[in-house]
Amino acid sequence: MIPVNRTIAPPKIPISHLLKAITLITITIILFSSGCSGPENSKKQRIVIGIQSDVQTISPIYAFNIIEGHLIDLLFLKPAMEIWNDSLGVIEFAPMLAEKWEWNADSSSITLYLRNNIYWSDGDPVTADDIIFSFDIYSDPKVESRFLGQFINFNTIDGLQIDIDKTFNVISPRVLTINFKEGASPSLMDINLEIVPKHIWSEYSREEISQAKTNFEPVTSGPFKLTKWERESQISLEIDSSSFLFNPENINEIIFKVIPDYKSRITQLKTGAIDLLDNVKSEDAAELKSFDELKVVSLRGRDYDYIGWNHIDPKEYQKSKIAPNKIFSSPQIRKALTLAVNREEILQSFIGEFGEVCKGPVSPMFKIYFNDSIPSDSYIPVKAKEILKQNGWSDTDNDGIVEKGDTEFKFDIYINSGNPRRSYVANVIKNNLKAMGVEANIQVIETSTFVDGLRNRNYDAWLAGWTIPIPIDLNPFWNSNQETGFLNFSTYKNTELDKFLIRLQERLPESEKTLIYKKIQKIIYNDEPVTFLYWFDNIVAYNQRITKIKFSMLGLVKNAWEWKVDR
Repeated sequence: MIPVNRTIAPPKIPISHLLKAITLITITIILFSSGCSGPENSKKQRIVIGIQSDVQTISPIYAFNIIEGHLIDLLFLKPAMEIWNDSLGVIEFAPMLAEKWEWNADSSSITLYLRNNIYWSDGDPVTADDIIFSFDIYSDPKVESRFLGQFINFNTIDGLQIDIDKTFNVISPRVLTINFKEGASPSLMDINLEIVPKHIWSEYSREEISQAKTNFEPVTSGPFKLTKWERESQISLEIDSSSFLFNPENINEIIFKVIPDYKSRITQLKTGAIDLLDNVKSEDAAELKSFDELKVVSLRGRDYDYIGWNHIDPKEYQKSKIAPNKIFSSPQIRKALTLAVNREEILQSFIGEFGEVCKGPVSPMFKIYFNDSIPSDSYIPVKAKEILKQNGWSDTDNDGIVEKGDTEFKFDIYINSGNPRRSYVANVIKNNLKAMGVEANIQVIETSTFVDGLRNRNYDAWLAGWTIPIPIDLNPFWNSNQETGFLNFSTYKNTELDKFLIRLQERLPESEKTLIYKKIQKIIYNDEPVTFLYWFDNIVAYNQRITKIKFSMLGLVKNAWEWKVDR
């Protein structure tokens, strides 16, 4: 899950703005690490997880970044536990807050049967009323939660807030039926959200919730509970011995320690001051493998970098006009640029064994949806030059830059500051294109300014990246509707693709969904809306004294209550 950056006294900002802005900053990969040290460690089954920066909330209502997501995973239960099936590349479910669930014959409603041994950390039982209340505030525009506007399969009021009377039927305090709107195609993902305590949050008016003290001192239901939060220093969680997930043989404390500097996190991992670090840079992996006490693993990538090409003229767009980009509106030219970039060289030089060339927006980790028949489009500069020439681009004045009429093939390519990988890649791209007679000037700008420029379609070209959501959803990135496709910064448009994306929102057999996803990849390959570069793995290094540890594509600390520390 992805959780919302809030300050200790956060201003009320419309969640739609937060969702769009903060989702974009998936461009910048957040780093984590963990560990423990000192004599205290021998007394407790403790793991310290180092984090790059402090969180701003510990609330499922507003949590939006990855670090906050890890905390929420450990502190609040969902009706079901999500499990990544690596052999198929899909999410499966197991009982959690609900001990079982039953769909009716046409899947228009689901009945949840809650466990009778689930309690909040203050001792109150978790009931069906907590579930109803959670969905009510998540969908209330006055609350502006991170889920606002996402309940498309529910009966809603004015398209946003869930209609409680139509949606919920309480059979008993621990049995609840949820009804979906007519024609909807619901799944367990629709109702599998973190549940919050009604008896705590109902004390606040809806307008007060964003400022509520419980955003920072939560009453929780998960396997861990918050014991201390020292701002800009560390967050301490302790196992909740009353939880049905409690096992006295496993870890009983997790500390998230703030370590802003990446090199310091690496040093602390080497010295044993921390136990676990993810998003390790590939250039550090080999050295870490040489430490006997450390183990290095990689989780197959759901992150990719790409070169964005603006299909419309950015200057005209600033005037509220839509006009084709003189260079990048042509799919043939975009294909030529892809053939001109040596992606394999980039991959081997900077990422090595921890990644692969990216052929489209569906990661190979989604095994049943991935179209392995799509060509990789190797580095073929000769073919690229031929395509440019066929489309009227040639160096008639012998100045080293090809032109078409009075338009020279030169442009700025923007990257965000503080990202060594993208700086290196941008220079390789610049040199590759220069050999084609194409001049690309690199512009490095501060991240928030970079993000604003993307949203406003200010750039002809840029280098950025995305993290593919689980379950997979391509709509935000490729739908031509600017509201639905709010991350479609290229302003790419294909009506056939839009129809497929809409079709995927319906209730479909898995075989049909698989076929549609493969057709989408073929359409995108033919149109070449951007130049896909490479997938990169999440490299994780951890101290081998941690046993029973399993990593999931769904989150670094999934099932952390099952981890054990060998003393």
